[in-house]
Amino acid sequence: MEPIHSVVRMPKPLASEPRKKLTAGELVKKLSQCIGLASLVVAMNYGDLLGGGADVRMHVPFRLTGIVAAQLMDIVLVGLALFAILVPLSRTRIYPWVRLVLAMLAPPYLMWRMQALFEPIMFDGLVPIIFAVWAALLVLLLLRFRRLYNYLMKFGDFVAIFFAFFALFSAVSLCWVMVWKPGPYEIRASWNQGSKATALTPRQHPLLVWVVFDELSYDQVFEHRAHDLALPHFDELRQVSTVFSNVQPVGYKTVKIIPSLLTGRVIDDYRFRFNNNFDVHYEGVHGWQPVRGGNSVFGDAQRAGWRTAVVGWYNPYCTIYGDAIDDCYFMNLDRIDGLMSQRDTFVKNTWSPLEQIVREIRAPARADRRGCNYDVKQRLATDLDLHDHWTEVLKTDQADFVFLHLSVPHSPNVWSRIDDNFTQFCDSSYLDNLALTDRVLGQLLATLKASPRWGSTTMIVQGDHGWRVDAWNWLPAWTEEDDAASRGVFDQRPALIIHQPGQNQPQTIANPWPIIQVHRVVEQVLHGQPLKF
Repeated sequence: MEPIHSVVRMPKPLASEPRKKLTAGELVKKLSQCIGLASLVVAMNYGDLLGGGADVRMHVPFRLTGIVAAQLMDIVLVGLALFAILVPLSRTRIYPWVRLVLAMLAPPYLMWRMQALFEPIMFDGLVPIIFAVWAALLVLLLLRFRRLYNYLMKFGDFVAIFFAFFALFSAVSLCWVMVWKPGPYEIRASWNQGSKATALTPRQHPLLVWVVFDELSYDQVFEHRAHDLALPHFDELRQVSTVFSNVQPVGYKTVKIIPSLLTGRVIDDYRFRFNNNFDVHYEGVHGWQPVRGGNSVFGDAQRAGWRTAVVGWYNPYCTIYGDAIDDCYFMNLDRIDGLMSQRDTFVKNTWSPLEQIVREIRAPARADRRGCNYDVKQRLATDLDLHDHWTEVLKTDQADFVFLHLSVPHSPNVWSRIDDNFTQFCDSSYLDNLALTDRVLGQLLATLKASPRWGSTTMIVQGDHGWRVDAWNWLPAWTEEDDAASRGVFDQRPALIIHQPGQNQPQTIANPWPIIQVHRVVEQVLHGQPLKF
């Protein structure tokens, strides 16, 4: 009878003899794999720039050269670091164990790095579960199915080669974005030249001021206002204006809503081309149509003899509509993925994303808070910059049609009701930003009332959409106060308030009122017609 030990075949030890020095071809292959893996590790920092980066390009005022160069440097640095670690290890006996650990960690880690692409679909704790199952499967294959394990390792080595092609695609895409030139973010009219503007003759023309507070919710401002939230300037304006309590939104995203309001036609898709042309698809209409200032309310205003001025956030107003805007300013200093900013130095834009990757591994909660704080600081810089420019336009009092698109109360929240001041930390709520919005509205009203044209001023104050609870309640910036205020409900109604010249009594329109009809109201004002709601 054959001995038992000769029947049961134990798997060969995983460790092996030290390998000889790698050939030049093997070194090139290993370097390519490391660069490819590096491009995936840092992909969440530059993912929006791939394929031409249209969404990023549309919303930034400056060139992306420095940010692109920083991302290319990050890919190279991470790739070289992996190469410097793995090549020496590949010549040791423990390398098979290193490969096992790398095979265990790489797929779950890459999924974890990219989980923002799947949020809020992915539930908390899914990545650790996937890691545990994947690691157990690898160990099972190693102990019981060594041949399958070896095939899997070879397949992984083969897949890693294709990572290099992703790195090449990334590099080409980033270099393409690097050569892009943005349109103008500022156009100065002769009547808005700083100190020279004070000597101009006061305007006798009627005044229309259209203010879009991004994400201003009717529900939170008027219907279910928090008990400890004071909005005295909204209440003041309400007493001499028409308030619409059942506004029907025209969309979910600002990038489509604002152009819809400016053109008077519902836009369901758009393209921002590399030459900065903005083409849209109108609902129910075949084909793509270009949008310019001439076919918007700005063109209508100029043809009616009105001076036009815009101060806006997010959408590139001076680039798209500049042919029909006399005085224009657009700014957006918000961060780009990976804790990068257009005004940061090359060194900082290179280092910050790498530092954040390390923080995410060592202390995920601290990393989230750091990223959130960075958001707040960048948005605060945007808010303050826009404030200076819209204040200048209104105090000059030379424009007849002023369109303001301001970034409050949109997240991240930059005001603290506790401190009654701006904040640079991620602790505030949507209610805090509503308090800031009310403060801004008060400054707007004070400036307009100081003008001799207040008696002939039409003022439209609105949100582009409601408070999108579902877009924010899974992010680190979401607070307990947000949770309580929202009541777990996304109320789609944006706020809308219209003050007519000389109006001194409140009025409420409770019937369903499509917000696209704001365009018709603006046209009535521009042509001196009585307002019909």
